[in-house]
Amino acid sequence: MDIEQLATDAGLSAPHRYVVDWGRAEAELGTRLPADYKEYVYWFGPGCFEYYLFICVPGVENSVQELAARLAREQAGERLLVEDLKAPPLVPLFPETAGWLPWGHTTGGDALYWVTSSDDPDRWTIAGRPGRGRDYAYFDGSFTEFLHTYVWDTVEMHFLSEAEKDIPIAFQPDHGAWPGEPAGRLEPYGCFETDR
Repeated sequence: MDIEQLATDAGLSAPHRYVVDWGRAEAELGTRLPADYKEYVYWFGPGCFEYYLFICVPGVENSVQELAARLAREQAGERLLVEDLKAPPLVPLFPETAGWLPWGHTTGGDALYWVTSSDDPDRWTIAGRPGRGRDYAYFDGSFTEFLHTYVWDTVEMHFLSEAEKDIPIAFQPDHGAWPGEPAGRLEPYGCFETDR
C-alpha cells in the first residue's frame, strides 16, 4: 500500500502539498518519524476522515491537532492521573522505552499511537486506546496500511465506529487553524506550498 493509492481511495486527486520543517518537528518530539507518515502529511495535510478520525500533523496552529502538542497534552493528563488521582497510567507514553506516541484521535475520545519499540520508526506498530477503559487493540502494520484499512472500513479495532457514510471514507481537509481563544493557539511553522 502506498500513499498515492491511499490518497486516491480517500478522494484526493493530487497532493495538498503541506510542508513541514521535519528537523524542527522531530527535535520537538525527540525522535524521528516514519517515512510514510511524512509522505501522508505532504499529501493530506491537516484534516480528518468522516469528521471522526483526526490525524495530528506538525506545525499547525490548532493545539488539539498538532503532533507535539498532542503528546504534551497526553503527558499532562498522565501526570494528573498518576500524581493527583493515584491511578495507574493508561499507557506507557513516549519517551519511555517502547512508549506510545499519539498521532490521532476520534471525536469519541479514542486515541491512536505508534508503539516506539524500535530505533527504526518505519518498524513501529500501531496501537489504539478506547476513550473509556483499558481494552487496547493493536495493528501490526504501517501507518499507511492502518489508514487504508480505516478508509475501507475493515480496521479491526472494536472501539472505532463503523462508517456511517459511503465507503471508501473520504478525507476532509482543513487549514489547521485554531478555532478558539488565543490561549490554545500555537505559532504555526507548517504551511501549504501555495501559501508560501
